[in-house]
Amino acid sequence: MKTNKLLFLGMAVLSLVFTNCDSKEEATKESEFTFGNVVSRDFKGKIVDINNNPIANATISLNGYEVTTNSSGIFSYVNANVKERFAYFTAKKEGYLDGSRLVMSHEGLNELTIMMLPMDVTATIPTGVVSEVTLPNTTKVTFDGSFMLENGTAYNGDVKVIVNHLDAADPKVFDKMPGNLIGEREDGSISGMETYGMINVELRGDDNQKLQITTGHTANISLPIAANQLDTAPSTIPLWHFNETSGMWEENGFARRIGGKYVGNVSHFSWWNCDYAYPVATLNVFVTNADGTPVQGVRVTISRQAGSTGDVLMDLGITGANGSLSAGVPRNEVLTFRAYNVNGVLINTQQLPASNLAVRNVYVVIPFNDRVAAPSKN
Repeated sequence: MKTNKLLFLGMAVLSLVFTNCDSKEEATKESEFTFGNVVSRDFKGKIVDINNNPIANATISLNGYEVTTNSSGIFSYVNANVKERFAYFTAKKEGYLDGSRLVMSHEGLNELTIMMLPMDVTATIPTGVVSEVTLPNTTKVTFDGSFMLENGTAYNGDVKVIVNHLDAADPKVFDKMPGNLIGEREDGSISGMETYGMINVELRGDDNQKLQITTGHTANISLPIAANQLDTAPSTIPLWHFNETSGMWEENGFARRIGGKYVGNVSHFSWWNCDYAYPVATLNVFVTNADGTPVQGVRVTISRQAGSTGDVLMDLGITGANGSLSAGVPRNEVLTFRAYNVNGVLINTQQLPASNLAVRNVYVVIPFNDRVAAPSKN
């Protein structure tokens, strides 16, 4: 059974491809992964709660332009200017944690879902003393009792603690998590990420004012490692916090493995993520019918053989109107490539050999007997 771990560029709408690589050679151009040029794209999104019910009147922002979801939780942007591989959406609604999504777009309509988590109080603790807040799955946060307001003023009183843990094996982890699994390392380089679990902690005072850990103090977090990751979980792993302004994860310290958990100290709270980082290559995918017509709507996945149980799934998205995708994938690893038609039927499987190229091309030609019609533009 495949693991459900999500890696960098999880749902991103990247142009994917599968076919015989012997018809055309891989690109040899050596360049680092970038977010591409500014392009005009169309987007349709849906905002839902953890029960998949639509959230109406949520405020969605893209590059400073705001829209509101309708009664079905739907929003849209037409001809939005975004980078080819970087469109950052944020979602806000009273009673919910802020949500977001980083999308790698393609030509045609790009679709996305953001699942917003409820602002439910997990525990109320006092200031001035050491306190532990624990979830039923053994996720634990230990506070030293020192808190401050956002302006840096010391806070005394009760602290309402909201804790959410996302297990890497959660089938909805990508819908719930912020941004995408792409991050900036401490040396400034861009990295792909494989999550070993995430945690979000929100702190509120007696008057519901936002709180933080006092500057110079830390809190200890302890996250259980998913059962299907125990065989590959390293002894230490980078910690990343999510920058809500930039839409990127940022490397900040590390966590140690203690038994079946990752344990580390953090100096502030937002989202924190335990992630293995890997160098990224750009995979360009091109899908056509045998007569050369581009095929839109083909879903592509990649599996890393280096992952837990030997088959860790990456969902790269679907091909756009030109039958193509560009995706960030692990460099210098053997990858299993799979393509599915618009009806979800597996139409191509192939193994991509390990390569240290920064840019790779894959071409997929669908035989006439398996021809897939391009969706209507109407």
